Amino acid sequence: MRPAVAFAGAALAVLALLAALASPSLRPPAVLRDFNAFYCAGASIDRGADPYRAEPLGSCERAPRPPAFAQGTPGLAIPAPLPPYALAPFALLARLPYLWAGALWSLAILLCTGLTVGAMRRLTALPLSGLVAAFALGGAYAALALGQVAPVATAGVALAALFLSQGRDRAAALAAAAAMIEPHVGLPLALALFAWRPATRVTLLLAAAAFVSLSLALAGVPVALEYVRAVLPAHALSEVANDKQLSLTYLLHQAGASDALALHAGELCYAAMLALGLAVAGAVRGRSPALVAALPVAFTLFGGAFVHVVQIAAALPAALLLLAGARGRARNALLLAVLGLAIPWVQFASLGTLFCALVPLAGLVLTASFAGTRPWMLAAGTLAPLGAITALWSLIVTRVPSAVPALKAAYDPHALAETSWAIYVQTVAATDVAVFDLAKIPTWLALATIVASACAVALRVAKKNVPSLATATSREGSAVSRRIATR
Repeated sequence: MRPAVAFAGAALAVLALLAALASPSLRPPAVLRDFNAFYCAGASIDRGADPYRAEPLGSCERAPRPPAFAQGTPGLAIPAPLPPYALAPFALLARLPYLWAGALWSLAILLCTGLTVGAMRRLTALPLSGLVAAFALGGAYAALALGQVAPVATAGVALAALFLSQGRDRAAALAAAAAMIEPHVGLPLALALFAWRPATRVTLLLAAAAFVSLSLALAGVPVALEYVRAVLPAHALSEVANDKQLSLTYLLHQAGASDALALHAGELCYAAMLALGLAVAGAVRGRSPALVAALPVAFTLFGGAFVHVVQIAAALPAALLLLAGARGRARNALLLAVLGLAIPWVQFASLGTLFCALVPLAGLVLTASFAGTRPWMLAAGTLAPLGAITALWSLIVTRVPSAVPALKAAYDPHALAETSWAIYVQTVAATDVAVFDLAKIPTWLALATIVASACAVALRVAKKNVPSLATATSREGSAVSRRIATR
C-alpha cells in the first residue's frame, strides 16, 4: 500500500502543478521576487556599480517583467544581502535575458533539491517518497516561487554529511564552501568541520581565501568592506519587525524590546546555539560523522537574529538523520518534527491556492512513508495540516496597506537598499501579526525537538563512554594485580 500512496501522491502533485500552470489564480502572485533582486544585484556588480545601494538596483528591479513574474514596487529597492562572492553566479546570469536567467536558476534549485534528496536517501535509507515530500514544499516549491539561494546551502549541508560518512573530508569541505552562499547557514557547518575533522582544514582555508579574493575582484575593497560594516547590520535592523521572521530578535521585538536590544540578543542566541551545536556534534562524531555536519546548522536556526522559512529546510538533514536512528517515543516526536519543518507554514498567504492542495498531499506521503498506512494515521497526516492551513486563512481579516506613498516620499537613490526595505517591512508587516506568529509555532516546536533529541543522543553517548566508578576501580585493581603478578 505504501508504493500505491506514493504513486498517487506523485500523480496528484503533477496534476496540481499542471493546473497551476493553466490557471494564474492558483500560482503565487509574484514569482521570483528574490531572484529579481539577486539578478539586479548581479547586473550592478557586473557593470561596476555598488550592488547594495538603492540605485541602480531599484531601477533594474522595477523594469518590466512578464505578467507572472514579480514586478518592482515604486520607491522600493529590495536588498540582495549576499556577500560579493555569492553574487558572482548572478553577475553571470545577468548577462542573459531575464526569462532565460530565471529558468536556469529555477533548474539549479531543482537540481540542488534532487542532490539533497539523493544524499539523504544514501545516508538514512528512508523511503524515497517520504524524502521527496520532506523537501518538496519548503526546500523546492517555496524556494522556486521566490527564486531563493537557500536550496544551494541545504544541498551543501546534505552533501557534506554524506561525504563525511564516506570519509571524503575534502569533498565535505567543498560542500561546506558551497553552503556559504548563505553565510549564516554555511558558517556552522564550516566551523564544525574545521573543529572536528582536521583533514578539512586546508580545503576550508583555501575556500575562504578564494571567496575573499573573488569578492575583492568583483566588487573592490570599498564595496567589500561596505558589505561587512554597513550592509549586514543595516539588513538585520531592517528585518527586526518582519512578521515572516522566525528569529528570537523578532520575538523580542514583538514583546516590546528595543530594536538594538532585540538584535543583540538574537546575535548572542546564535552564538550560544552555535557553541552548543558544535559541542553536541563533537560528542556524537564517533557514532555518526554525518551529524557533525548537520547538527550545528539545525541548532543555529533555532533562535538567532535572522531566520526565514526557506532556510528551515537546512535543518531537515539533522532531523532525518536523527529519525533514522530513533525508536519509540523519540521517533514519534521526530516524525512530527519532520512534518513541522517540511511545510513552510508562515508562507501560507503568499504561495497561492495551490499551496493549500500541496500541504495535505505532503502530509499524506510523509505519514505513509515514515509512520505507516493505517487509515487513522493517513487521515491524521492529511487532515491536520489541511485544517491548520485552512484555519490560518480564515483568521486573515486585514487588507495589506500600500507602502508606495511612504516609499516614494523617502526614497534616496544613494542610500543602502535596506533604507527603503525597512519602510516597506514596517508598513506591510503590521497587519494580522498574531496570525503569522501562530503559523510559526509548528516550525519552532520542530526545531526545539531536534535540539532536545540531539542533546539526548549526546548524553547517551557520553554515558556509554564514561565508565562507572565501580568499573574504573575494578579495571585499576586488575591492572595493579597484573603488574604485581609479573614481578
